[in-house]
Amino acid sequence: MKVRNVSVAGTRFLVRETGSGDGTPVLLLHGVPETSSVWRDVAPALAADGRRVLAPDLPGLGGSAYNGPFDLVNVTAQVLALLDSELPATRVDVVGHDWGGSVALALAAARPERVRRLVVANTVLHKVNPLRALHMPFFSLPGAPELLFRLGGRRVVEAMLDGAWRSSERLDPETRAEYVSAYTDPERVRAMLGYYRAATRPRLAAAVGLRTPQHGRRRIEVERSLVVWGAEDWVLPIGVGESIVRDLGPSCSMVTIPGAGHYVVEEAPEVFLRVVRDFLAAD
Repeated sequence: MKVRNVSVAGTRFLVRETGSGDGTPVLLLHGVPETSSVWRDVAPALAADGRRVLAPDLPGLGGSAYNGPFDLVNVTAQVLALLDSELPATRVDVVGHDWGGSVALALAAARPERVRRLVVANTVLHKVNPLRALHMPFFSLPGAPELLFRLGGRRVVEAMLDGAWRSSERLDPETRAEYVSAYTDPERVRAMLGYYRAATRPRLAAAVGLRTPQHGRRRIEVERSLVVWGAEDWVLPIGVGESIVRDLGPSCSMVTIPGAGHYVVEEAPEVFLRVVRDFLAAD
């Protein structure tokens, strides 16, 4: 694996690159509070199939530097700029979890000609229940989340991980320490909260009548798509995944993984890898 910095558009990306084969390249997009290290088992296996695999830290998160704005359109534009720089005029397979899944969906909607196959896991497209995902409206508040992270530090990040983790599989201490370090850094916290605020505040404003709800969603059309879901995710229950399947249409299928919660990539690594690998390899 090569770890390098790539400066493009308004972002300096930290990119983990594995493999150099001539098969369909793969773009892996992580969630919160994780970094591209979440793909440490997935990337080498896909590279062994003869693929070049790119796993960047999302703009502003982990080892990547980006000052915003953090709405999905602008963040996706940064990721597309990286893709155009590293893999110009090449169709890729895109796999995303959590926030990385939302970016993957937005990327496929904006540039469907760049995406051959799409895999998303425990993520959000349109539907989310704020009574379950209480962190989303809280993170949209001014000041209070920053104070929480400043006072709680490590304990807040560990609570985010432990609260939605349901598997008996444990996160190894080295990776856990990396995540804690990444999400206790004030600049990374500011960026993470920027993601939530850009996504949540317009919805809250529309809910109380301060803003007109947005209509006319762009349909996502890719050759084939797959939704993978940790079945025990109480923040984003299976119904959220099923709604994504309906939005993606008849070319989309869904696999649920019993015993896994929100962090399905790391809670059920062997099953997740087998499902994704088979899907990307199938004719």
